[in-house]
Amino acid sequence: MSRRELGQLTVAALVPPMGSQPSSPRRYRYLHADVFTDRPFEGNQLLVFLDPAGLSVDAMHTLTRESNYSECTFVFPAEQAGTDHRVRIFTRNGEVPFAGHPTIGTAFALASAGVIRPGTTKTTFGLGVGPTAIDLEWDAGRLRFAWMTQLKPTFGKTVTDTAGLAAALGVEPSMLATSRAPAQEVNSGSTFFIVPMASRQAVDAAVADRPKLNALFAAAGIQGRGVYVFSTERGPDGVDAYTRLVGGAGAIEDPATGSAAGPAGCFMVRHRFVPAASAGHLVFLQGVLVKRPSRLHVNVTAAESGGSAPLEVSGVKVGGPAVIVGEGYVTTTP
Repeated sequence: MSRRELGQLTVAALVPPMGSQPSSPRRYRYLHADVFTDRPFEGNQLLVFLDPAGLSVDAMHTLTRESNYSECTFVFPAEQAGTDHRVRIFTRNGEVPFAGHPTIGTAFALASAGVIRPGTTKTTFGLGVGPTAIDLEWDAGRLRFAWMTQLKPTFGKTVTDTAGLAAALGVEPSMLATSRAPAQEVNSGSTFFIVPMASRQAVDAAVADRPKLNALFAAAGIQGRGVYVFSTERGPDGVDAYTRLVGGAGAIEDPATGSAAGPAGCFMVRHRFVPAASAGHLVFLQGVLVKRPSRLHVNVTAAESGGSAPLEVSGVKVGGPAVIVGEGYVTTTP
């Protein structure tokens, strides 16, 4: 479907087999949020189903594919002590344990629906990776900003083949900034391959050649990863980094990737691409090429390790605003 509202749908996968007694249709309410933006029709789109009781895993996957958005979330009662809600995240390809913009957007949807009361400063979601703390900031009873605490960062393998990496991204070797630190896999809930680029133009030029990337990763002993590129070249927008999640030619590009922003922020701070004094509040700009500009805020906890050695990174939060731009119902036949 397009970016217009989902509207009234009947999920064919849920129609009972012939000869069975038909059940009464059920309506499942959703809110439509644009995440990592304070302006409608920018940021990353998300549908949040507020009361999905009765939907099977297959049905939730079907609804996500029907939306044609990168993710949908389904909010259930808490299942684990110390959590307030069980949040299940689905992509077009199935359920995932962790994602950034779905977590932030779900907090805003629950606040808009009155499930999270105004003034609440913290809530905890049960995600597939475990309890995930969300810090909430309000303005006159309206949720203004949400921070999610990601898992403790870990730094994995690197790729030092500059020519091979440049070829896999369709750019010249001079367009990489890997002389300062080699491209590296980093995890703070999900693992991404973080690549520093020399300029914003280089970030925009990158296109993933999947066979070449797969060969490059195999040679380095790395599993296939999402590739997140960045440049710290300054621009009139005043952000600390200009970023993209690189896809192949003609692929749908994610306009805001919170699960990658955490690892990227940790990489930037660890290897001093940004000043250590700025680590507590970095702002990334993503989604420009797909005309869905998104601002992702990253808070990295780090300490000097002596001299010019990489900083010791111990934690990361990713946050931002969101706006509710629509709501509706999906009608299903159990």
